[in-house]
Amino acid sequence: MKPSKIINAVIGVLVKRYQQLFLVLFFLLIQFPVFSQTDSLENISETSTLDKIIEIAFSNNGLLQNNKLDIESAISQQKGAFSVPKTNISLQYGNVQSSYNRDVMITITQNFNPIGSISATKKAFQAQEMSAEANLKYQKNALKNQISQLYYKFVFFSQKNALLQKQDSLWKTVERITKAQTQAGQTNKMELLTAQNQRLQLLQQKSINENELKMTFHDLQKLAQNELFFLENVSQNVNSESLDKSMLNLANSDSSNSMLTYFEAQTNLAQRQIAVERSKAMPELHLGYSSPTFDGEVGVYNAFQAGFSVPLVWREYNSKIQVAKIKEIQAQNELAYQKNAISEEKKAVLMKLQNLQSILESYQKNQIPQAEELANLAQIRYKEGEISVLQLVQIQQQTLQTSLSYLETQENFNSTLAMWEFLNN
Repeated sequence: MKPSKIINAVIGVLVKRYQQLFLVLFFLLIQFPVFSQTDSLENISETSTLDKIIEIAFSNNGLLQNNKLDIESAISQQKGAFSVPKTNISLQYGNVQSSYNRDVMITITQNFNPIGSISATKKAFQAQEMSAEANLKYQKNALKNQISQLYYKFVFFSQKNALLQKQDSLWKTVERITKAQTQAGQTNKMELLTAQNQRLQLLQQKSINENELKMTFHDLQKLAQNELFFLENVSQNVNSESLDKSMLNLANSDSSNSMLTYFEAQTNLAQRQIAVERSKAMPELHLGYSSPTFDGEVGVYNAFQAGFSVPLVWREYNSKIQVAKIKEIQAQNELAYQKNAISEEKKAVLMKLQNLQSILESYQKNQIPQAEELANLAQIRYKEGEISVLQLVQIQQQTLQTSLSYLETQENFNSTLAMWEFLNN
């Protein structure tokens, strides 16, 4: 054999060994993250981050501010419940009750609200205040749930983006190595095309995921009505929250939530409105005082007047009372419907939480350790020359897919837990 061929063969072996060593070192440096329940944020916890967004949203949300004004309006109206109608004062001058041209008649008349109307109106305004407070609490709870759902999605897309970025770096290196091996005649072009195709697919997935991340971030800012710049610099690693078994048992209890509290307040308000309409049909009291002075006569004559005003036709009052009763029945039906719907929703969310928790435990105890062990064995087999670069990368991709599936389960669990808290608050 010619010395040149021997030298080329030795160089080819050294290059191959160098490429294998480089790839092994690369795999050791790039470790696919397998997220467990013990992971934590580097700079700020997910609880404080989420609470900060919710606090900002509560401060800036215009609808919540209007709900607070509804409470103030109901409180102000209570002060007017003890109102008295305007006093009527009249003056007559001329021929009033005599032939003289300078008679003077002063009359003062005061009407009073129907009996019981003041108390009924006061209670109605108090019920309106309770309804406004319940509505504010419900709107806050709903907004908190919306933000929580979006926040967990934002965290998931952030974590997924990091995984895809590392996977892209891996396939980029593999593409470079297989390209060099193809040019050296150490492998066929199929492995190179496979690596290139995988990287193109990854680039497309990264683009889609980055767009989802931007849209979710935009939606979060829209709900908070504020620029959430601090989210861009935070390492997003949300832990799946452990679900206490005693808390799960509450699903079958009669615990209420803010939505039911609001509809209960609406039912109470409807009942108070019936009392208000009934009080309007009660007799109205009016008192009067007159002081006539006749020209040419000495002395001042005083007269007092008292009376009641009663409706001769009850149809108008009865119709308004019936309308108020219908509204009460509607409120009661809505309350019964929401009670049943929320009860069934609690059961469904409870079953989903239990199922997701068992899946997370399976990931932590079985699938993730097995994936890590398989990746380690693949590195050893590749180092010993038993498998190709492409086979090693495919096994590493399985590890990545396991991590990605685990992240998806975490996001699903956290979102479901947020819904569970919404249904119980």
